[in-house]
Amino acid sequence: MSIKILPVRFAENGFMTRPFALGGEGAEGLDPAVKYRSCLQNWVIDTGSEVILVDTGVPEDFPFGEPTEDATIYVGKKIKPYVEALADLGYKPEQVSKILISH
Repeated sequence: MSIKILPVRFAENGFMTRPFALGGEGAEGLDPAVKYRSCLQNWVIDTGSEVILVDTGVPEDFPFGEPTEDATIYVGKKIKPYVEALADLGYKPEQVSKILISH
């Protein structure tokens, strides 16, 4: 059996600052000018018998906006609707058998 794990790409060019990425206790003193590439990313896991989504994107009317100079995180620029990104991978919503929510 072959399992496929594929990214559902609907946003790009996001970032998070070092204090955000490594946040919590001890984040003081971390340089906020250091940014890591990041964006909203969800996944399809195709086991051959099930199609599992890990997270489901954001509401269609989510305000992606533009990053500000003092932003600690920017989810990225929307490049296409989630269902279209899912279709680009060859899947329809009705094929999804399970959804895992990570946060």
